Amino acid sequence: MLGGLTVEQERRAAEPILPPGLFRNRVFVVCAAMAGVLGVSMFGAIVFLPLFLQVVSGSSATNSGLLLVPLMVGVIVSAVVSGCTVARTGRYRVFPIAGTAIMLAGFVMLSTMGVGTSPALAAVWMLVVGAGIGLVMQVLVIAAQNAVDYRDLGVATSSVAFFRSLGGAVGVAVFGAILSNRLTANLAADLPHGGAGIDVAALRESPARIAALPAGVHGAVVGAFADALHVVYLSLLPFAVVALLLAWRLEERPLRETAHLQMPVGDEEPSSLAGL
Repeated sequence: MLGGLTVEQERRAAEPILPPGLFRNRVFVVCAAMAGVLGVSMFGAIVFLPLFLQVVSGSSATNSGLLLVPLMVGVIVSAVVSGCTVARTGRYRVFPIAGTAIMLAGFVMLSTMGVGTSPALAAVWMLVVGAGIGLVMQVLVIAAQNAVDYRDLGVATSSVAFFRSLGGAVGVAVFGAILSNRLTANLAADLPHGGAGIDVAALRESPARIAALPAGVHGAVVGAFADALHVVYLSLLPFAVVALLLAWRLEERPLRETAHLQMPVGDEEPSSLAGL
């Protein structure tokens, strides 16, 4: 209901925050949809990696943060390479397709993580995911900017970022619920006496409490977490497939080198721009 009221208000507004006319632009629609779907899968994947590294791999909170460096290295390197290539060739469509395919492969790798997965191997898989993300995210912004009129450059840029953030919020909530439900069921099935006498909520909130558990109980809890995270990463795969299908729908248009404001015939240039 609120969504419908928002659309109606935007249609009536003289200067809408999100002009409805943008959704008649096929490139913008694909970019916004991809940003939302990728936000769901990307944030859903990243937010649970420190939990895996702390609970299953036994890393400290500080080290689990440092172990995410390969993910960011993949993002930065692939974003720079794709950006330079787009600027040189003017072609961008190949990067979202390649990026979503690489990210899908990375999610498949992450879904195999378990108790025996070493941090080094997990770092390689995170590097793959990061490389896929870096090939997609900034190129979507470029494609959206390239497809809209000058007056809509700002709103197109911010809208792609908005849909990515919105997807991220949804992804964290959805996959957090999947993790919690699966973990509760696993702990009830794997712990002695169904986990009677153990505060399951406290285990979810504090890896330090898990590390302090007796050896037999600790192994069951770690196994329950590993299985729950396995289900979470399997649940990410359909979203990555949808993103890949959307990438194939992205239309490639000649890349503009500059953005000009087209003024009505007869209007004079502002004095501050005269002579430039």
